[in-house]
Amino acid sequence: MEAMPKSPYQGGKKRRHFTLSDQAYDHLGGLADGAKLSRSEALERLIRCQALLEGEYTLSDDAWPEVTDFSSIESCN
Repeated sequence: MEAMPKSPYQGGKKRRHFTLSDQAYDHLGGLADGAKLSRSEALERLIRCQALLEGEYTLSDDAWPEVTDFSSIESCN
């Protein structure tokens, strides 16, 4: 059995628990598959590439209605 590679992240990774809608989980899977990554690593990279100030604004209730939901079938056509 091949050993898991050492994590490139300080402190390594730990198992976490959170919930996602089926639509978001499937979209994360598509992103991960396209990048040849696990869902976990794809999520890690997506989070790390977002500046706090930009992320706070994008996720705010004021901005969220204006954000394009790329997980929706309608927005992908």
